[in-house]
Amino acid sequence: MDEVADLLLRIYECLGGQASVRSLVYAAADVRARAQLGGLSWEKLVDIIAQNLAGALRASPGAARKIVEDAIACAKRSPSAEPAVMAWGSVGSERAPTLAHIVNRHVRIDASPRAKLEVIKRLNLPREALEEARSPIAARSEGVAHVKSAVRLVKRYRPSAPPSDIDLLMTAMSFMKKRLMGRPLSDDDIHLREYTHIIDKPVYIALDVSGSMKEYVGSATKLRVAKNAIARYIRQMAYLRGFVALALFNVDADFMWTPHAAHTYSREMIEILRYVYAMGGTELASALELLHAHGATRDVVIISDGRTSDADRVLQIARKFRRLHVVATERSGFLRQLARLTGGRYRELAPGLDLLSLYG
Repeated sequence: MDEVADLLLRIYECLGGQASVRSLVYAAADVRARAQLGGLSWEKLVDIIAQNLAGALRASPGAARKIVEDAIACAKRSPSAEPAVMAWGSVGSERAPTLAHIVNRHVRIDASPRAKLEVIKRLNLPREALEEARSPIAARSEGVAHVKSAVRLVKRYRPSAPPSDIDLLMTAMSFMKKRLMGRPLSDDDIHLREYTHIIDKPVYIALDVSGSMKEYVGSATKLRVAKNAIARYIRQMAYLRGFVALALFNVDADFMWTPHAAHTYSREMIEILRYVYAMGGTELASALELLHAHGATRDVVIISDGRTSDADRVLQIARKFRRLHVVATERSGFLRQLARLTGGRYRELAPGLDLLSLYG
């Protein structure tokens, strides 16, 4: 990896500073990720560098590749540069591995976030900063993702209270006491439970980590803003004692972690988000197929730009779901249609987005 980094630095010098340091860091991360799946050819290395530098060079992928090839030719004039990538061997797969694919090669897919974070640190994968902005947590009286949990008793009966809120044991004891005392019954003898709301089932999030998520929205990439929103959501789920699962997808999909208690693993979940990177093409259908195979067919949150390769296939699979809530990283009529088709909500990604509002 040091040899690849040295080559990238020489390319940067040959480009005369046209490429951003950030794009070179992303290129290095992509090279490392692809190498984890079994190898990397010279041609594939050039493609990776060109894809990452295209934005900074303000060029199409084809034009960026030609610029990179010229820069590599310049870099090769230095005797120490040429051996850089030949040690990586031949390409193992044309599909771009997500962080989930890499980690799950070393640990069970259903391993805890703590175990997966240990693998990430052991592999010494690159990490980026993550703003951990906090959102206030507002209790909601009703919601598709909530269930009641009694915390205290309220003595005064309200005619509007549902029968399920009545504490039958306390009410029966009160009635018996009044009858023994020969006193008339009143509303004060009916005891109600006051409830707080917690999450009653696992919440699944599918995050698009394709290369287009490196594009900027304001001063941050789409991926950075999305990860910040997920970090806030995890903290909210920890407060509500909910279970959270995160799937990553580009062309293929896999679970970064399966449902685990946020109040137990919130620190590890948020730490793992720091290592999630964007790379490869987009196939939203792969995420839906993964979720459906694991029985997650209701109230799923999808975060994507919607640039999928087979929209018809996505819509066909989506009919098996109820309430796909979609967060679009850019305005997308297709993603709006996807949410409407399943009875879900549609939001557009913004720095202060509250994912919990999707369930309100």
